[in-house]
Amino acid sequence: MSQKNRPSHRAQRLIEQEEQHFSRATRTRRTVLEAIAGKEDHFTAEELAKELSGVGRATVYRTLAHLVDEGTVCRVPVESGTVYRLGPQTHHHHLICQVCGQVQDIAGCGVDEFVADIGAKWGFQVTGHRLEIYGRCRRCADAA
Repeated sequence: MSQKNRPSHRAQRLIEQEEQHFSRATRTRRTVLEAIAGKEDHFTAEELAKELSGVGRATVYRTLAHLVDEGTVCRVPVESGTVYRLGPQTHHHHLICQVCGQVQDIAGCGVDEFVADIGAKWGFQVTGHRLEIYGRCRRCADAA
């Protein structure tokens, strides 16, 4: 394989990880994994599907669903639909700009005690939580 066609180190790690979960890694699945590994920011499934001519939309959606289920890809609900991002694999939350759609990952939590208190109050066994905070990013707030 030429250097130009060789997957990036990040893509190769993702492919190797996925090959452990699938009985066989098809060429199209590898193409999807390489494209995801090349993304530095959030993306939609439709953007990914359009970028990958020759790969069916169903393959893109199934691969993303699998990666979300295993925690490799983060799925973020936004007003216009859903965006995805490879990692981070640590617990985090999101700031989502309602003007430009920018999604900012926020490391750490700070709401664990609140979540535990709510669970105790309602007799609910909490197994996890997600927090998306909507508003305007600094750039959009300054422009308003």
